[in-house]
Amino acid sequence: IYASTAPYARPLGGTERTVPGLDREAVQAAYWRLADPASAVFVVAGDLQGLALVDLVEEHFGGRMAAQAVDRGALIEAHADGPRVVVVDRPGSPQSEIRIGHLGVSRSTPDFHALSVLNTILGGQFGSRLNQLLREDRGYTYGVHTSFDMRRGTGPFVVRMAVQTEVTVPAITETLGELRRIGEGPVEQHELDEARDYLVGVFPLRFEAAPQVATAIAGLAIHELPDDELDRYRPAIAAITADDVLAAARAHVRPQDASVVVVGDASQWVDGLREAGIGEVTVIADPVSGEER
Repeated sequence: IYASTAPYARPLGGTERTVPGLDREAVQAAYWRLADPASAVFVVAGDLQGLALVDLVEEHFGGRMAAQAVDRGALIEAHADGPRVVVVDRPGSPQSEIRIGHLGVSRSTPDFHALSVLNTILGGQFGSRLNQLLREDRGYTYGVHTSFDMRRGTGPFVVRMAVQTEVTVPAITETLGELRRIGEGPVEQHELDEARDYLVGVFPLRFEAAPQVATAIAGLAIHELPDDELDRYRPAIAAITADDVLAAARAHVRPQDASVVVVGDASQWVDGLREAGIGEVTVIADPVSGEER
């Protein structure tokens, strides 16, 4: 999905090439560059009576707080040129792990609530279209899931599933077909009602414990959202219409741009994958080195 130069393309755990060269000084420098308190937001949730939080923060971080906040610059939105089909060969694997995706949106998108409902209908809950098709109707998988990973920069839209080896190709082609269909409409009223009711109903569960509350509030700060964002969530979800969902699907679900990654026994289905005409197929023998076959 992303070009190799994009920050979001880099694994947090490093690579076989970058990790061996790390030393203590490099790790420490990276820590203060990326976790500098001058750029931080402190969120505390719990029983705070009798705690002088400001004094505690200044005591433990005050020496660093005077530093100038680090300007990390704009996130690189570069992405790979065109859709790709990448196969990681695992001979003898009894199933195939499949990921289908493309660039999505950032958390600041004005379509956030419409996309939340859209994703729930498409693949965000057990009764979704994709789960009904691939699990209940076809029996290809135990479950399929879609998500818009909304970040400060443009995050990915991804479909995730594991399927039986022998149905690898039809699982991919039928998924792409469903991604096309969601943008063609219509959205049925029962789908809309179920998705809205689900999202509104589970929303309070996100605040059952102090860690969840802290995470939610931190998200407002990280994404620079309004203070009333959480208060507006349920009314905004309830107000989403079928036309809103259809418009969001047409704008943000683009199967023609989707790349496909499959990990499994390529000998069983790679020829069929090429014949499907999704895109040029690259077979990788070693996922660590990226060595192609």
